[in-house]
Amino acid sequence: METGKSLGYLLGQSLRAYKSLLVETCRKQEIELTFEQFVILQKLHSNCDIIQQDLANHLQKDKSIIVRQINGLLEKQLVTRHTNLDDKRKKNLVLTPKGHLLLTELKDIVSEITGKLLSGIPENEVTIFRNILAKIHENGAAVVNWGNCHPSSKY
Repeated sequence: METGKSLGYLLGQSLRAYKSLLVETCRKQEIELTFEQFVILQKLHSNCDIIQQDLANHLQKDKSIIVRQINGLLEKQLVTRHTNLDDKRKKNLVLTPKGHLLLTELKDIVSEITGKLLSGIPENEVTIFRNILAKIHENGAAVVNWGNCHPSSKY
């Protein structure tokens, strides 16, 4: 199926569909969480102790934007902020038990959304798609300096 659309457009539209479904499903289940906060929780889950600057670099977001998102997560008691032992100016972020519990709840939601989005696509094509996305990410990471922060979890 040739769409004639650019790869960037298709990836962007696919991400928008995923984000919309996730946010809408969370809203219906009375889970107050933005997509950006979800991504931060996922990253903290895969990297148990990360500093704010590395998180901002990984997400390619301005540090002030990340701080606002983190402050929202702090208010919801989903993360805690600790002084870095090596550099007192840096703050490490850690998931709270409440944050871990929320991610456990979201696992089923994410699985359902993924199932909807991949409906009708044979498993072998999904595997190929995941491999292609991983390679695109790998190629992008080689070009963009993300420091020590490479995603290791499936969003």
